[in-house]
Amino acid sequence: MAQNGHDTKEAVDDAQLKYNAANKEAYRTGTVGYHHPDYIKPYKGCNTHFPFYLVQPDVDIFQARPEDTVICGFPKSGSSRLSAIAGMILNDGDSSFLQSGPNLDQKAPFFEFCTPLNEKGPRSIDMLNKQPGGRLYFTHLAFTAAPQSLLTNKAKVIYHIRNPKDVMITLYYHFISRILSNFHGDLNEMVDAFTEDRIVYGPYFDHLASYWKLRNEPNVLIVSFEHLSENFQETAKQISSFLGKDLTQEQLCNVEHETSFQQMKANARTNRYDKHIAGIYDHNISPFLRCGVPGGWREHLTPAMNAKVNAWITKNLARPDLEGLAERFASTFTLH
Repeated sequence: MAQNGHDTKEAVDDAQLKYNAANKEAYRTGTVGYHHPDYIKPYKGCNTHFPFYLVQPDVDIFQARPEDTVICGFPKSGSSRLSAIAGMILNDGDSSFLQSGPNLDQKAPFFEFCTPLNEKGPRSIDMLNKQPGGRLYFTHLAFTAAPQSLLTNKAKVIYHIRNPKDVMITLYYHFISRILSNFHGDLNEMVDAFTEDRIVYGPYFDHLASYWKLRNEPNVLIVSFEHLSENFQETAKQISSFLGKDLTQEQLCNVEHETSFQQMKANARTNRYDKHIAGIYDHNISPFLRCGVPGGWREHLTPAMNAKVNAWITKNLARPDLEGLAERFASTFTLH
């Protein structure tokens, strides 16, 4: 099977295979799936979940650097694509950032990743602590639970948002395809988890509020999935300027091409095909990168689900700590 002109064997090297094998093997020793009472542990206002809450003590003392670029956002809001965009911008639009070498999730690792073995198994934080210079990584933690050094040490923080209806649909497909999550619910369960504030990394609107209050900090940029879809070039220029890069139009066009949803979905290095080979995800159920079009929720939510979600969104957008959010990102919070 070939993806994006590359044989998948080329995109999954021995080191990646060993890393994935260690990850999967660790779950055999201590599986706490989605429906287990210990799956979620609230921490500083964020529903951290197994096994990633095991690394939280080291998260708290992690020292970000001024040269770091940190992609922050709720799960399934577009972290992979934004990591790819930021990585390509930092590398002057060079296609090789996504087309050769380690997979994207190694070049821009999931910050709080660990296995049930915690420090005895692979952890992103250990890799990042050994990496010199500026680092690129992403986190799903609310800012209240993230390393406060992101702000105090002036790392470049890019927070991204997406229509919560699309987020819940995509997260549902993520859970049913991620074998290690042991999820046995339906879409109603996902809707209820969001609206009842018990979703992983939630409550959802608390997550947004934790970064929205930082919107005027000089080292924080907030962008949206919808703005990227509506006007990629404008948003990419905004990100480039924020990162101190001045790309040519040709370079920006190359970033747009390589990080388009279809390109990334077809690229084994960005669509985590190695996790499918390892039996961590089942791409026959849903690929890691599933739907890159805003508004896909309309094909999935029933009228009753939609009414429940609309009431939840409307109530939360009226919160004083989210004042101005819906106006700035109107296309993200459309109810229709």
